[in-house]
Amino acid sequence: MKTLPQYAIIDVSAHRTELVDGRLQAVGDGIVAELVRLVAEGDGVALCHGLDRTLASHGLDVHNEQDAAVARDYLESLFRAFGARVDVAPYSPVAMDYDRIAGMDVDGYNKNTAFTPNGDHTAEREFLTTKCVHFDSATPFIGNIYGPNTNIRGGVPVVCDTRAFCKDAGVAPGDLVELMPHSYNVAVREEYTERILADYASAVEVDLSSDLVMVVLLNEVAGGLAHAGSEPRPVDPSKPSRRPIRHLEYQFAEGVELAKWFEHYGLDVPAPIMQAPDGDARERYHRGIAPVGAEDGASER
Repeated sequence: MKTLPQYAIIDVSAHRTELVDGRLQAVGDGIVAELVRLVAEGDGVALCHGLDRTLASHGLDVHNEQDAAVARDYLESLFRAFGARVDVAPYSPVAMDYDRIAGMDVDGYNKNTAFTPNGDHTAEREFLTTKCVHFDSATPFIGNIYGPNTNIRGGVPVVCDTRAFCKDAGVAPGDLVELMPHSYNVAVREEYTERILADYASAVEVDLSSDLVMVVLLNEVAGGLAHAGSEPRPVDPSKPSRRPIRHLEYQFAEGVELAKWFEHYGLDVPAPIMQAPDGDARERYHRGIAPVGAEDGASER
């Protein structure tokens, strides 16, 4: 599998920050301008890394949970500033009444319970973050913040250029995806997945045990990029494992907006059950892809 190209990677430690009342703030808008250029105006993907060095420059430690929380909030502020700079309408094939950006912290290794990112129109349910190649539904852009992991091997983010695949293979966006049981997301059809992972996928190469990263994507099925991750697994099964993720997405107040998006792609609005899947459904839709590298994000912490 390829690695994410260097031009899509932003080293945030190269940009000045201030620590004000316990919160990191960017000095200038250099990172936000890069996110706009790379994601909205460019290839649809950007990776921010180097938070370990940014924290250290202020006497903070990435392995201290309170300090890591400061870094997550900083990355979220960059995504929100990106959202304030970009008109989402041209990136959505159907008019959507987006009214906010929502952020949510989830467990990227264990099962989430009593979970919903959008309580306005979806019920709380059990939830697994590990998925096959997929798109998040009804949000033109997403930001996923990963790390730092503890006792985890794998869980490496993977970006899939389904836009290029559809062009090369003559596949219409609506024919690319199917409903994902137990989820409001949509999965890339299994018949296309092997070729996409072989020829159109790039792994994020970063040590997630000692850094935080944010992957920002143009997430729309039509013209955007899908994503996945390698299977997270413990380095030492006898020890606790932790894989924190903060997910950022666009949201709306009315369920009719969700229905419009699914109908545009010829899909029914899903009705997920409240329990996380087991058996065949978990095997197909909620298993990470095969390891993407020799170490595959190993963490001994």
